[in-house]
Amino acid sequence: MRNSRIFKGGFAFLFFVGIFALATLAVMFLWNLLVPSVIGWAAITYWQAAGFMVLTRLLFGGIGKFGQFGRQPEGFFFGNQERDARFKERMKNMSWEERREHIRKHMADFRNGRFDMQEPASGNTPE
Repeated sequence: MRNSRIFKGGFAFLFFVGIFALATLAVMFLWNLLVPSVIGWAAITYWQAAGFMVLTRLLFGGIGKFGQFGRQPEGFFFGNQERDARFKERMKNMSWEERREHIRKHMADFRNGRFDMQEPASGNTPE
């Protein structure tokens, strides 16, 4: 049992390293094919391509699942399925005019700094 975990972990690590190496080669190949002829910049080495991939991941992808452009949770309320289901059910049972008014009230609350999204404050009229 323990040996199979070590084997799977080692295999997953080698698989990741292999995929990263192939992607680095693809970046280096595309850079050296396109950039020197189009822009006139110099060709890059394998290690520069690897550094470029890491840099773009940090700048545009973040680190792990909390990255800027990483996968976001599903649903309107970002992962709260119960609240999302209540919202969808409430909207489904409203007429078009009621939906419009409901959304306007919540938008007015949002603009005024009340982010609770429960019931809009009394006396708050949408613009």
